[in-house]
Amino acid sequence: MTSQERVLLALHHQKPDRVPIDLGGSVVTSIALSTYSAVRQYLGLARRPARILEFVQQIAVVDDDMIERFGIDVVPVLANPPSRSVSIVRGADGGMSFQDDFGATLRQPPGCHYYDWQEFPLPDASLDDLSGMPWPDPADLARYKGLRDAVKSRRAQSDKAFFGMAPCGHDLFNQLFRVRGMENGLMDLVVERDFAEAFLDRLCDTICAAQRMFLSEVGEWLDVHFAADDLAGQNGPLISPSLYRELIKPRQARIISVIREHTRAKICYHTCGAVMPLLDDLVEIGVDVLNPVQVSAAGMDTAELKRRYGKNLCFWGGGCDTQKVLPYGSTEDIRAEVRRRMRDLAPDGGFVFNPVHNIQPNVPPENVVAMFDAALEYGRY
Repeated sequence: MTSQERVLLALHHQKPDRVPIDLGGSVVTSIALSTYSAVRQYLGLARRPARILEFVQQIAVVDDDMIERFGIDVVPVLANPPSRSVSIVRGADGGMSFQDDFGATLRQPPGCHYYDWQEFPLPDASLDDLSGMPWPDPADLARYKGLRDAVKSRRAQSDKAFFGMAPCGHDLFNQLFRVRGMENGLMDLVVERDFAEAFLDRLCDTICAAQRMFLSEVGEWLDVHFAADDLAGQNGPLISPSLYRELIKPRQARIISVIREHTRAKICYHTCGAVMPLLDDLVEIGVDVLNPVQVSAAGMDTAELKRRYGKNLCFWGGGCDTQKVLPYGSTEDIRAEVRRRMRDLAPDGGFVFNPVHNIQPNVPPENVVAMFDAALEYGRY
């Protein structure tokens, strides 16, 4: 059975020969650069510079030898970089910073492993300021140049499942925080509604345009396609379900409708946190697959998720808790965790194995190896 066949069976709620495995198939299912290099060394694989899959999170492209070693079934399909060059600036303390397409400043302080948003381009919730801020250009042809031929050629040579990710961002809700700051952004949804709705509408237009451009080039070769917006924290949704349904859900539904028009790929929606109260909404707007299945968050019991949503949602992730078990557990703890998640999520298909979100820099390489070896062992049907 090919990797593509294995993933497609799972995503159609059928049982393949084993549970499919993902590492590096997307920007939320990969591994930190430092951990990736450590795992390669631990396995005795050839030394080579780690390539960056996504710059902000500093995560790695997974090389073919590790794909083979861990039985990985998924590879990413991303747009090209934009034509606008990004200038990385080193601060006096040695930290690195740059500005993103929305004019926000991201910084990687000394000793830290990734970049985070620190300076926001819209200090005031003003419609005039909104019209004057930078925006990514979904029609930037540099993002798509040669993409169709490259993906078509790769499809002819590869048996892997292809995971697509369009450019120009995916988040509506979270992007508001990245231009206003989280506290201001949350307040905007309640007390600056004209501004918040104008921002969300313009961003929705931008995302939809990027989806059309990207999927017109590669949509026919994709097996699964990425959508995202973190809706929840450790203990519950970040805003009330009623406010989500009023402001965010209709615009997400529009984005998913555009994706459906341009590809037959299953839609994998990424939201961290305790998102159980919003899963019916995600199913209603057309989400097929939930990622990362944050098993340590409130109410995210994998057996209950499978019982309630196993016929309507597939689960991509949740294979091992990355907050406590993967970084701090023993290899036996990890094997027991993988066995439990397989028992809960794998029956009758509908499960692609990946830990919860990207593997972080504090994870010992032996734990990573134990996790994927256990996935191969316990994932057989």
